Amino acid sequence: MNYHENVNETNNKDNLGEKEIKEKEIKEKEIKEKEIKEKEIKEKEMEINKEVCGSRCDNKSGGANVGIRKRIRDFIVNKHVEFIKNSGIPPDLASLIIKIIHFRLPFDLFLTAHFSSPFIALCLWIFVMCVFSCFLFLDGCVLSSIEYKLNGNSLNVMDIFLWMFKMEANFKNRYKSTIIAAIIYLTLFFLMVYNKGGFASNNLNKLMYFMTFSYFTGFISYDKHVDNVEDLVKTFYK
Repeated sequence: MNYHENVNETNNKDNLGEKEIKEKEIKEKEIKEKEIKEKEIKEKEMEINKEVCGSRCDNKSGGANVGIRKRIRDFIVNKHVEFIKNSGIPPDLASLIIKIIHFRLPFDLFLTAHFSSPFIALCLWIFVMCVFSCFLFLDGCVLSSIEYKLNGNSLNVMDIFLWMFKMEANFKNRYKSTIIAAIIYLTLFFLMVYNKGGFASNNLNKLMYFMTFSYFTGFISYDKHVDNVEDLVKTFYK
Protein backbone atom coordinates (compact mmCIF):
# COMPACT_ATOMS: atom_id res chain seq x y z
CA MET A 1 0.00 0.00 0.00
CA ASN A 2 2.82 2.38 0.85
CA TYR A 3 4.38 1.73 -2.54
CA HIS A 4 1.10 2.49 -4.37
CA GLU A 5 0.54 5.60 -2.27
CA ASN A 6 4.02 6.87 -3.14
CA VAL A 7 3.36 6.20 -6.83
CA ASN A 8 0.04 8.10 -6.67
CA GLU A 9 1.68 11.03 -4.88
CA THR A 10 4.41 11.13 -7.52
CA ASN A 11 1.80 11.08 -10.32
CA ASN A 12 -0.18 13.83 -8.63
CA LYS A 13 2.95 15.97 -8.33
CA ASP A 14 3.74 15.35 -11.99
CA ASN A 15 0.19 16.35 -12.96
CA LEU A 16 0.40 19.49 -10.86
CA GLY A 17 3.77 20.28 -12.40
CA GLU A 18 2.33 19.89 -15.91
CA LYS A 19 -0.62 22.15 -15.06
CA GLU A 20 1.70 24.84 -13.70
CA ILE A 21 3.86 24.59 -16.83
CA LYS A 22 0.79 24.86 -19.07
CA GLU A 23 -0.56 27.84 -17.10
CA LYS A 24 2.84 29.49 -17.30
CA GLU A 25 2.97 28.90 -21.04
CA ILE A 26 -0.53 30.35 -21.50
CA LYS A 27 0.39 33.45 -19.47
CA GLU A 28 3.61 33.92 -21.46
CA LYS A 29 1.63 33.55 -24.69
CA GLU A 30 -0.90 36.17 -23.58
CA ILE A 31 1.91 38.56 -22.60
CA LYS A 32 3.60 38.07 -25.98
CA GLU A 33 0.31 38.62 -27.85
CA LYS A 34 -0.30 41.81 -25.84
CA GLU A 35 3.21 43.05 -26.61
CA ILE A 36 2.74 42.29 -30.32
CA LYS A 37 -0.60 44.13 -30.35
CA GLU A 38 0.93 47.17 -28.60
CA LYS A 39 3.81 47.10 -31.07
CA GLU A 40 1.38 47.00 -34.01
CA ILE A 41 -0.57 49.95 -32.58
CA LYS A 42 2.65 51.96 -32.19
CA GLU A 43 3.70 51.08 -35.73
CA LYS A 44 0.30 52.20 -37.06
CA GLU A 45 0.59 55.48 -35.15
CA MET A 46 4.06 56.01 -36.62
CA GLU A 47 2.72 55.32 -40.12
CA ILE A 48 -0.10 57.82 -39.57
CA ASN A 49 2.38 60.42 -38.34
CA LYS A 50 4.57 59.83 -41.40
CA GLU A 51 1.58 60.17 -43.71
CA VAL A 52 0.56 63.39 -41.97
CA CYS A 53 4.04 64.82 -42.34
CA GLY A 54 4.30 63.58 -45.90
CA SER A 55 1.03 65.15 -47.01
CA ARG A 56 0.86 68.24 -44.80
CA CYS A 57 4.42 69.18 -43.79
CA ASP A 58 5.89 70.36 -47.08
CA ASN A 59 8.18 72.92 -45.45
CA LYS A 60 9.62 73.66 -42.03
CA SER A 61 7.13 76.35 -41.08
CA GLY A 62 4.24 74.14 -42.21
CA GLY A 63 5.67 71.23 -40.24
CA ALA A 64 5.88 73.37 -37.11
CA ASN A 65 2.24 74.46 -37.50
CA VAL A 66 1.03 70.88 -38.00
CA GLY A 67 3.16 69.75 -35.05
CA ILE A 68 1.51 72.28 -32.73
CA ARG A 69 -1.96 71.44 -34.02
CA LYS A 70 -1.28 67.72 -33.65
CA ARG A 71 -0.05 68.23 -30.07
CA ILE A 72 -3.25 70.11 -29.23
CA ARG A 73 -5.34 67.31 -30.81
CA ASP A 74 -3.35 64.62 -28.97
CA PHE A 75 -3.82 66.49 -25.67
CA ILE A 76 -7.61 66.63 -26.18
CA VAL A 77 -7.74 62.97 -27.28
CA ASN A 78 -5.61 61.69 -24.40
CA LYS A 79 -7.65 63.58 -21.81
CA HIS A 80 -10.91 62.14 -23.14
CA VAL A 81 -9.49 58.61 -23.41
CA GLU A 82 -8.21 58.84 -19.84
CA PHE A 83 -11.62 60.08 -18.64
CA ILE A 84 -13.44 57.22 -20.43
CA LYS A 85 -11.10 54.57 -19.01
CA ASN A 86 -11.47 56.00 -15.49
CA SER A 87 -15.27 56.01 -15.84
CA GLY A 88 -15.33 52.19 -15.85
CA ILE A 89 -16.90 51.83 -19.30
CA PRO A 90 -15.19 49.02 -21.27
CA PRO A 91 -12.98 50.63 -23.98
CA ASP A 92 -14.50 48.48 -26.76
CA LEU A 93 -18.04 49.45 -25.75
CA ALA A 94 -17.11 53.13 -25.44
CA SER A 95 -15.51 53.03 -28.89
CA LEU A 96 -18.66 51.45 -30.36
CA ILE A 97 -20.91 54.11 -28.79
CA ILE A 98 -18.70 56.91 -30.15
CA LYS A 99 -18.68 55.32 -33.62
CA ILE A 100 -22.49 55.15 -33.65
CA ILE A 101 -22.82 58.80 -32.57
CA HIS A 102 -20.04 59.80 -34.99
CA PHE A 103 -21.87 58.23 -37.93
CA ARG A 104 -25.42 59.34 -37.00
CA LEU A 105 -24.79 62.92 -35.84
CA PRO A 106 -24.42 64.61 -39.29
CA PHE A 107 -27.70 63.07 -40.51
CA ASP A 108 -29.52 63.81 -37.24
CA LEU A 109 -28.39 67.45 -37.28
CA PHE A 110 -29.53 67.85 -40.89
CA LEU A 111 -32.96 66.35 -40.17
CA THR A 112 -33.33 68.43 -36.98
CA ALA A 113 -32.52 71.61 -38.92
CA HIS A 114 -34.96 70.65 -41.68
CA PHE A 115 -37.91 70.16 -39.32
CA SER A 116 -37.10 73.02 -36.92
CA SER A 117 -37.54 76.80 -37.15
CA PRO A 118 -35.34 78.87 -39.53
CA PHE A 119 -33.45 80.36 -36.57
CA ILE A 120 -32.61 76.93 -35.08
CA ALA A 121 -31.54 75.74 -38.54
CA LEU A 122 -29.21 78.74 -38.83
CA CYS A 123 -27.67 77.97 -35.41
CA LEU A 124 -27.12 74.32 -36.37
CA TRP A 125 -25.45 75.35 -39.65
CA ILE A 126 -23.05 77.58 -37.72
CA PHE A 127 -22.40 74.68 -35.32
CA VAL A 128 -21.42 72.27 -38.12
CA MET A 129 -19.25 75.01 -39.65
CA CYS A 130 -17.43 75.33 -36.31
CA VAL A 131 -16.95 71.53 -36.15
CA PHE A 132 -15.46 71.51 -39.65
CA SER A 133 -13.17 74.42 -38.71
CA CYS A 134 -11.93 72.41 -35.71
CA PHE A 135 -11.25 69.46 -38.03
CA LEU A 136 -9.08 71.68 -40.26
CA PHE A 137 -7.35 73.41 -37.35
CA LEU A 138 -6.53 70.18 -35.49
CA ASP A 139 -5.50 68.49 -38.76
CA GLY A 140 -7.81 65.54 -38.19
CA CYS A 141 -10.89 64.22 -36.45
CA VAL A 142 -10.79 64.07 -32.66
CA LEU A 143 -13.55 61.44 -32.46
CA SER A 144 -11.74 59.10 -34.88
CA SER A 145 -8.55 59.42 -32.82
CA ILE A 146 -10.44 58.63 -29.60
CA GLU A 147 -12.04 55.58 -31.24
CA TYR A 148 -8.62 54.33 -32.36
CA LYS A 149 -7.00 54.92 -28.97
CA LEU A 150 -9.72 52.99 -27.16
CA ASN A 151 -9.54 49.71 -29.06
CA GLY A 152 -6.68 49.97 -31.58
CA ASN A 153 -9.11 49.47 -34.48
CA SER A 154 -8.44 51.96 -37.27
CA LEU A 155 -11.88 51.40 -38.87
CA ASN A 156 -13.25 54.84 -39.73
CA VAL A 157 -16.64 56.30 -40.62
CA MET A 158 -15.28 57.30 -44.04
CA ASP A 159 -14.21 53.70 -44.78
CA ILE A 160 -17.77 52.98 -45.95
CA PHE A 161 -17.44 55.55 -48.73
CA LEU A 162 -13.89 54.48 -49.55
CA TRP A 163 -15.13 50.91 -49.95
CA MET A 164 -17.98 52.09 -52.20
CA PHE A 165 -15.53 53.88 -54.49
CA LYS A 166 -12.96 51.05 -54.24
CA MET A 167 -10.26 53.19 -52.65
CA GLU A 168 -7.63 52.09 -50.15
CA ALA A 169 -8.47 52.85 -46.51
CA ASN A 170 -5.50 54.92 -45.34
CA PHE A 171 -5.01 58.26 -43.61
CA LYS A 172 -4.48 60.25 -46.80
CA ASN A 173 -7.64 58.94 -48.53
CA ARG A 174 -9.68 59.30 -45.34
CA TYR A 175 -8.57 62.91 -44.91
CA LYS A 176 -9.33 63.83 -48.54
CA SER A 177 -12.70 62.03 -48.55
CA THR A 178 -13.66 63.78 -45.29
CA ILE A 179 -12.90 67.19 -46.85
CA ILE A 180 -14.96 66.35 -49.97
CA ALA A 181 -17.86 64.93 -47.94
CA ALA A 182 -17.81 67.95 -45.60
CA ILE A 183 -17.92 70.44 -48.49
CA ILE A 184 -20.91 68.63 -50.06
CA TYR A 185 -22.65 68.32 -46.67
CA LEU A 186 -22.13 71.98 -45.71
CA THR A 187 -23.28 73.16 -49.14
CA LEU A 188 -26.50 71.13 -48.91
CA PHE A 189 -26.98 72.32 -45.33
CA PHE A 190 -26.50 75.96 -46.43
CA LEU A 191 -29.03 75.60 -49.28
CA MET A 192 -31.56 74.00 -46.94
CA VAL A 193 -31.18 76.80 -44.34
CA TYR A 194 -31.32 79.46 -47.07
CA ASN A 195 -34.48 77.90 -48.52
CA LYS A 196 -36.10 77.94 -45.05
CA GLY A 197 -35.31 81.66 -44.68
CA GLY A 198 -32.69 81.15 -42.01
CA PHE A 199 -30.53 83.96 -43.35
CA ALA A 200 -33.31 86.54 -43.16
CA SER A 201 -32.44 89.78 -41.37
CA ASN A 202 -34.61 89.04 -38.32
CA ASN A 203 -32.87 85.69 -37.74
CA LEU A 204 -29.42 87.24 -38.18
CA ASN A 205 -30.38 89.97 -35.71
CA LYS A 206 -31.50 87.35 -33.20
CA LEU A 207 -28.23 85.50 -33.67
CA MET A 208 -26.17 88.65 -33.09
CA TYR A 209 -28.35 89.45 -30.07
CA PHE A 210 -27.42 86.15 -28.40
CA MET A 211 -23.81 86.03 -29.64
CA THR A 212 -23.02 89.49 -28.23
CA PHE A 213 -24.79 88.71 -24.91
CA SER A 214 -26.99 91.76 -25.43
CA TYR A 215 -29.68 90.22 -23.23
CA PHE A 216 -27.44 90.87 -20.21
CA THR A 217 -28.23 94.58 -20.45
CA GLY A 218 -31.80 93.75 -19.50
CA PHE A 219 -30.61 92.77 -16.04
CA ILE A 220 -28.94 96.17 -15.58
CA SER A 221 -31.30 98.68 -17.16
CA TYR A 222 -34.53 98.59 -19.14
CA ASP A 223 -37.12 100.79 -20.73
CA LYS A 224 -39.40 102.49 -18.24
CA HIS A 225 -42.41 101.33 -20.26
CA VAL A 226 -41.43 97.69 -19.77
CA ASP A 227 -42.54 96.17 -16.46
CA ASN A 228 -40.00 93.34 -16.27
CA VAL A 229 -37.00 91.83 -18.03
CA GLU A 230 -39.04 89.03 -19.62
CA ASP A 231 -41.24 91.58 -21.39
CA LEU A 232 -38.10 93.38 -22.56
CA VAL A 233 -36.77 90.19 -24.17
CA LYS A 234 -40.16 89.53 -25.76
CA THR A 235 -40.19 92.98 -27.39
CA PHE A 236 -37.09 91.96 -29.36
CA TYR A 237 -39.00 89.23 -31.20
CA LYS A 238 -42.00 91.41 -32.13
